Amino acid sequence: MKKIILTVMVAICTMGIVAAQDMEKATEIYNNAAEAIKTDKAEAITLFEQALEMASQLGEEGANIVTQCKGILPQLYMSVGKEKVNAKDLSGAIEQFNKAIEKGEAYGDPDVVEEAKGLIPQILMAEGNGQLKANDFEGAVNTFQKIIDADPTNGKAHFSKGQALTRLNKTDEAIKAFELAAENGEEENATKQLSNAYVKKAAACQKAKDMKGALENAQKSTQYVDNANAQKIIGMSAMQLKQNKVAAEAFEAYLAMNPSAITKEAGIVYNLGTALQAIGENEKACGYFQKIAQDAKYGEGARYQITQLKCK
Repeated sequence: MKKIILTVMVAICTMGIVAAQDMEKATEIYNNAAEAIKTDKAEAITLFEQALEMASQLGEEGANIVTQCKGILPQLYMSVGKEKVNAKDLSGAIEQFNKAIEKGEAYGDPDVVEEAKGLIPQILMAEGNGQLKANDFEGAVNTFQKIIDADPTNGKAHFSKGQALTRLNKTDEAIKAFELAAENGEEENATKQLSNAYVKKAAACQKAKDMKGALENAQKSTQYVDNANAQKIIGMSAMQLKQNKVAAEAFEAYLAMNPSAITKEAGIVYNLGTALQAIGENEKACGYFQKIAQDAKYGEGARYQITQLKCK
């Protein structure tokens, strides 16, 4: 019986010695980590992680070191991330900020979590904008999508994604992106781009002899921002579709926005006169035909119409 008690006492003493040695080692690693902050923060992180793991196994004796490590690590990851931003290592910075978020959530540091979550989209935006400037449009789309995946309400990311898609000639996808941008705080900028996108679609339809599609898309363009290009396409498409009133209104709007076209684009003026004549507005038609009566290409036709209409 005495032998058994003695054995137990030896084991307990041995455990105490081992624990003391572990505590001493954990403290040494912690102190080395604190010193490493001045010269090598990545090494400091590694050492703090080691100290934390070791101290966590020591119960109450290691509690102070555990608390200190948990207080330092989230902020240290943040600091390394910021250094990588300054070094233009954006991917590395995002990796560090994600670790800061992970540690901050695990160790109860909401300030670090909030700051890191705010910085990541800013970095991704910078990376995406850089890709746009470098004409890496596929890469830009993927980068902006990462922001959107994390925050679907980020209007700037939707807008920039739309710009990249436009450069890739993915007009329908760009339109969806700009619509989402408009719904999330970027209405003014997105509206202009939506107008441009629908003009682009209208022009493609016109080239493909799809006059109905050209008319519809050009009209959508003017719903966002009224513009001369769209009004011209509306006028030409409506003429082909024998929608003379629509054509006349569009051509007049086009000439109002682009007055020099009266002398430079006699064909538009002639078509306008023809559309007005078709809807019975002969006096206005006469005025336009008279403007181009001496034009080398359309003058003869205009003079004929002037005669037929008995213009004054």
